[in-house]
Amino acid sequence: MQYPFRILGSSRGRLDGHIRVIFTVKCRRINSMDDRATKSRWRAKRFLWIPFGFTVAALGTVLGVSLYAAYSMTKVVRAPFEKKPDNLDLKYVDVSFPSRDRLTLRGWWLEAGDSSRAVVMIHGANGHRADLGIKMLDIAREMVNAGYNVLMFDLRGHGQSEGKHVSLGYYEQRDLLGAIDYVKQRGMSKICVIGFSMGAATALMTAANCKQIDAIVADSSFAYLADIVEPQFSKRSSLPKFFIPLILFVAKTIHGIDLSMPKPVDAVRQFTTPPILIIHGGQDNTVPVEHASILAGASCNPNTRLWIVPEAEHVGSYRTRSKEYITQVLSFFEQALS
Repeated sequence: MQYPFRILGSSRGRLDGHIRVIFTVKCRRINSMDDRATKSRWRAKRFLWIPFGFTVAALGTVLGVSLYAAYSMTKVVRAPFEKKPDNLDLKYVDVSFPSRDRLTLRGWWLEAGDSSRAVVMIHGANGHRADLGIKMLDIAREMVNAGYNVLMFDLRGHGQSEGKHVSLGYYEQRDLLGAIDYVKQRGMSKICVIGFSMGAATALMTAANCKQIDAIVADSSFAYLADIVEPQFSKRSSLPKFFIPLILFVAKTIHGIDLSMPKPVDAVRQFTTPPILIIHGGQDNTVPVEHASILAGASCNPNTRLWIVPEAEHVGSYRTRSKEYITQVLSFFEQALS
């Protein structure tokens, strides 16, 4: 006798087998669909990473260029001396003294007999105490012949002085203050300063807080450094101008040099500034001649003078009109010290 339930049981077994097969197939299809979805999502994420990678690479390039440019702007290539005072029959002694932040600065002391008057000479960026382009030794000889002792020295990072970077007048003020300390120690009672380009700007900014400076000759100084950074950057670099703020930021952050700070015009507005002879070349393509007029107009000292040499280039007034240059400088010193 055959029982129905056995038949049913047998049918159920076959049905379970079919269900298991169908379920397995469906699971495989679902798993396959999940794999395809996962791969699709990965491809989408991978495509999203591509622009992110390009962005990171671009930012890295910009930062790298800014770091290099900031380093280049503050780094000085030391130029060798081609002449010394004895080449012009000048007697001198090698000297060294500390800046106000304890860097060792080196220079020459040119004696002018028993005179208690001294002239401190300050070169420009990327120069040194015997800068041939300015003819600093020739000017020094004229000062000695007129009875002025002369201190010629290298600013930080230049010539034979310590230091690695230039700050375009920001830290160089500490160098000039160290030079004034040294001259005072030698018994000088009247101190005049002749500065060229960055050296002139340094003298103007220092004098606002240094009562020991009696007179300043500022040859080719800027009024605001920020005003010449952009045009000089465009002349000397093919980089876009949007790099300028980044370079200034890097210079301040990495090297501690704020290139936007040097503003001699703010210094000459103070009542404590000594008389200034402002000299500028009419053909100056580094610092536009308008900066000289700005400085002269800002000075509160009634004895400040302005002399524009129409045909002269940057720091080229002495080369252009040597005799008149010395006459202007010596007459100004005599008036300021009398």
